[in-house]
Amino acid sequence: MWNCSKCKEQCEDNFDSCWSCGTGRDGSAPPPELSESRSKPNTTQSTQQLLVGKRGVISRYSDAYTVAHTITGLGSTIKGIGVIIGLVIALMGFHVADSTQSGQLALEGLILGVIVCIPIYILGILVSTLGQILKATIDTAVHTSPMLTKDDMKKIMSLD
Repeated sequence: MWNCSKCKEQCEDNFDSCWSCGTGRDGSAPPPELSESRSKPNTTQSTQQLLVGKRGVISRYSDAYTVAHTITGLGSTIKGIGVIIGLVIALMGFHVADSTQSGQLALEGLILGVIVCIPIYILGILVSTLGQILKATIDTAVHTSPMLTKDDMKKIMSLD
């Protein structure tokens, strides 16, 4: 990490210029097109465009978090269904074994319940993992977005 000599923002080592003001790592002035756009930020049209753009970014990240939470929840639901199916199969085996007085059927029902439960549970883990990976990716994107303030980041990431 390095600190910008002009605005004192922290910047990642892999960037040659400040993400906030455009000043070069060596203190050189930002490119003309960047400094011109930053020198006239208060025109009504550009302010409105910035606000609309910022709302769009916030909305996009919020929607992405909703998708990630949904995927994680779906994975948890799949895991629960796998456990329920396994238990139902095992209980059916115990019920049939009880009515036929065969202990072997109870053991077979238990084994079949486990065999059915494990792959469904693993599928649920994989789906939940995809949701968690998506959340981590969005966290990185939100944290490094130059369009968002710290308060925006907290709001988007539900850290308030």
